Amino acid sequence: MNIDLSKKVVVVTGSSRGLGSVMVRCLAANGAKTIVNYKNNREAAEILLSEISKDNDNCCIVQADVTKENEVKALYRSVIKRYGRVDILINNAGACDDDYIQFMSMEQWDRVLKSNLYSTFFCSRLFSKSMIKNGGGKIINIASLKGQIGSEGQCNYSASKAGVIGLTKALAREFGKYNISVNAVCPGFVVTDLNRDNKNKVKYALEMSAMNCEHALSDLVNFIVYFCSDYVQGISGREFNLDSRIL
Repeated sequence: MNIDLSKKVVVVTGSSRGLGSVMVRCLAANGAKTIVNYKNNREAAEILLSEISKDNDNCCIVQADVTKENEVKALYRSVIKRYGRVDILINNAGACDDDYIQFMSMEQWDRVLKSNLYSTFFCSRLFSKSMIKNGGGKIINIASLKGQIGSEGQCNYSASKAGVIGLTKALAREFGKYNISVNAVCPGFVVTDLNRDNKNKVKYALEMSAMNCEHALSDLVNFIVYFCSDYVQGISGREFNLDSRIL
């Protein structure tokens, strides 16, 4: 199956490193005009851009803290000025800051809710305007299994990702009449900057998995690329668990 995304403008929030950067590489490799969004690490974003630009010179980087509505507006204006439209928004930006609820500060709670849920709300509200104007589009929200089953010591993260899943379903109902699909993806277990230092959670995730986790990253990016293509048209309001962890 040949997937050509050369006619798609794709915004990936929080994509200068981690899962976001891997998605960017695959989207760009399939021709998508891909916007790399970063908050602070310009160097990482520039390195990523230089890599993907070898085969796709229609990509760019844009700085914005997507937890702040005014910066999301600036990001939106920058993308529209350059490309004229947005076809696909991938709400990937996120954070975790773990602790048991008795010890969790309001700063920890607020930071994670803003990074994971508020950013998804701000970006979806704004970028959907371009999709409505242009007759359709796709919003893909990166959620988590923790938003479905909860996680000890991660009440802020679990609540934020549950919120992302709820927001996904609500927006799917709102945007369906505009030919905009909204779906949530819960990646398989991948060791990232968010979890690599927590040995207990890594061990628990591996124990929950019915199959080897080594394909989780490739499963995610292959799914994202396929879902961004025109091969997928009528699916919305769904949450996709891309691994073998049994609920």
